Amino acid sequence: MNKAQTKIVDRLLEAMEQGVIPWRRPWMMPTNAVSGKPYRGINKLVLSLSEYSDPRFVTFLQAKDLGGNVKQGERGFPVVVWHFPTAQEIQNDPNVMPWAKAYTVFNVEQCENLTRLPVLPTVEHDSISEAQAIIDNWVNKPRVEFGGFRACYNTATDTVSMPEIGKFQSAEGYYDTFFHELVHSTGHIKRLDRKSLVDRHQYAIEELVAEVGGAMLCSEAHINNTDLIDNNVAYLQSWLQALKNDKTMLVKAASAAAKATDMIMGRSYQNEEPVGGTELTAAA
Repeated sequence: MNKAQTKIVDRLLEAMEQGVIPWRRPWMMPTNAVSGKPYRGINKLVLSLSEYSDPRFVTFLQAKDLGGNVKQGERGFPVVVWHFPTAQEIQNDPNVMPWAKAYTVFNVEQCENLTRLPVLPTVEHDSISEAQAIIDNWVNKPRVEFGGFRACYNTATDTVSMPEIGKFQSAEGYYDTFFHELVHSTGHIKRLDRKSLVDRHQYAIEELVAEVGGAMLCSEAHINNTDLIDNNVAYLQSWLQALKNDKTMLVKAASAAAKATDMIMGRSYQNEEPVGGTELTAAA
């Protein structure tokens, strides 16, 4: 894990020490205000700590390009961006490798006088319909069996078992659970072939992949999953200790969760991951 990623993980652990579960936030879709690209992986997690209503972020220089500036005294958010060599660079130097660069970004509400920033359109969402559409539209999904009282994914049969929706306290809780199990299923050998799904020694990271990936899908459907854990304190403490023991876990899980989300959403990202296993995130 490089210095930039360590800085992000430390920021996330700091939030968890204060009782915040980074992947269980009423996420918007954090995007770069200039490129319009969404932030992904570990960057999306750290930007979920933002309390601002606008989902757009800029670097200090991008704020200037938009005609304004970052307000004095504002604290930004660390993000890391992977840069990949071009075909010409590879031709010039076959040994050239991808490299990471750290940036600090600020929410546009932390800025002033952004005269060239477009007005953010207001969009109405039907989160439950959107959540069901995500499931219905996934072409390569596992078989789903409804009934019983336990939600789980069976790797051997490639089957997700789900209780009926009426067994849940809310529709939001139903889809949050459903997304969690579907993310597990992306690790099947015929999909992403994620080793943590079948290696019992990697059980913790696989559970974190499903937790973070399920939360990302809730974000895609605009479902607020903040209060869907029965005992937030115990839940938080269990993850906090695990992540302190292995800070790379959160980076790996966020990267794997982003890939799982992309697969379920039917998105394809080329050159998404350099050699070494760290995700590429939207340019800052």
